[in-house]
Amino acid sequence: MIKTKKIFFTLFPALELILIALIPLMFMLSDIIELHSLLFFIIELLYVIILFLCTIINVALCISLITGIIKNEDKRSPIIVVLLTILIILFSVLVMPYIYYKYILKKPMKVVSLILYLISIVFLAFVFVFGYRTYNKMVIEKEKAHQKEENKRITINENNNLFAFAFKMGYEKSNVGEYDLYVKNEEKNVVFTEFTYDTNLYEQKTLEDYLLKGVSDIETTKKNAKVYKEKELKELEDRKAYSIIYEGKTKDASTCIYRITVIQFNSNPNYMLYTVIVTLKDDYEKLSPELDDIINSAKIIQNN
Repeated sequence: MIKTKKIFFTLFPALELILIALIPLMFMLSDIIELHSLLFFIIELLYVIILFLCTIINVALCISLITGIIKNEDKRSPIIVVLLTILIILFSVLVMPYIYYKYILKKPMKVVSLILYLISIVFLAFVFVFGYRTYNKMVIEKEKAHQKEENKRITINENNNLFAFAFKMGYEKSNVGEYDLYVKNEEKNVVFTEFTYDTNLYEQKTLEDYLLKGVSDIETTKKNAKVYKEKELKELEDRKAYSIIYEGKTKDASTCIYRITVIQFNSNPNYMLYTVIVTLKDDYEKLSPELDDIINSAKIIQNN
């Protein structure tokens, strides 16, 4: 092997060790800096390109080093050759400089090369470990903050101020049509609507009456409407909730789930809370527990 290559056998393994050590730091920066930052995107791109090129060069150096060991004039035990080859394949940049100086050049590493080599290893050990621990801690704290945010609820009253529902952050109330309550989550593609019916003013008097009215609306207005889940009556200590779930296609051909639930409180039986939750079918199973929470959160603000 040409001895002028020795700078490569010191410089590129050291450079790759330093670049590898920076991986957790790059992850931390990507979490801190907004992803749409053009400058950071360019820095990330350059980092990946340099790491890739450095890896290619080091692979070539590994092959060259293994070839040099096998073809070296001095006879060596085949076991030594095999062991050195395995070491290079498994640990490459960590052992390449040492093996190159010891078994190819057959002389100790120069002070400058040794310092550069040792600094890169120390940098890898400390920065990588510290960076990983810091990044892991940051991820845990971020997850805790996200969970805390997820657990927050906002209470939204229906327009009559007789009843209210609780929603996670991200849901916003709008005044739409004749709905007593219209709440939407744009990010999750969930729409919650509610009508408050005073049964003294309508022909329909029972949970069944209002549920069937909803079924009729779905079957006449939605294309390919069919039952997704059969009727279910839940009788709790303070209320009854009667529900049925349909699937059907919207005007833009999206397949949606229509979850119809009628709620009647024992302490205020003259009122029926007719609710419909609409979401994409593909998202329904994932969102189902959250939708359960919305329905179960219904509460009386004032009795009439």
